[in-house]
Amino acid sequence: MGSADFIFKVTVSIRREDDGSPVFFKIDGGRFKTSERTIKLQADVQYRLDIEIKPSLYPKSTSLGTTPLQLKEQARDPHSVRYTTVWSTAGTSVSKKGSRQDVPFVMEFDGLGMLKVCLQCKFYKASDSDHCSWGDSFKQMELNCTLTEERTFIKVYNQQFK
Repeated sequence: MGSADFIFKVTVSIRREDDGSPVFFKIDGGRFKTSERTIKLQADVQYRLDIEIKPSLYPKSTSLGTTPLQLKEQARDPHSVRYTTVWSTAGTSVSKKGSRQDVPFVMEFDGLGMLKVCLQCKFYKASDSDHCSWGDSFKQMELNCTLTEERTFIKVYNQQFK
């Protein structure tokens, strides 16, 4: 099997850690350079991320923005592995009107390469729950991936928000 034949899926869900409330996203069209979708988050809040990888692959490191994430394994079988972690937006600046912030999600795998996806986010004040709850509920992001021949970077050939 060549590198391009190896396909795997990474699924990421995000919700508030304190009360489990959902995160929302909105469709911005082509107004911004990174994505047509903006994830709406609050500054100075902790979020729980649940990550599933099919088939079972074990990341050497994972980060969101500039924050290294400590993944805790929740379940594993030959077909998939699930992790959970907490990510804090403490110290994150509130986004100015009409602007978005790019937040890189990076996973490194020994012998496979680095997966990097830039999430387009808008950060609101922790007290601003109204604007954060407009839009579609962000249940999960699915990344369908394949390896490059060089095995330095992992190519995301399909990204979906559900």
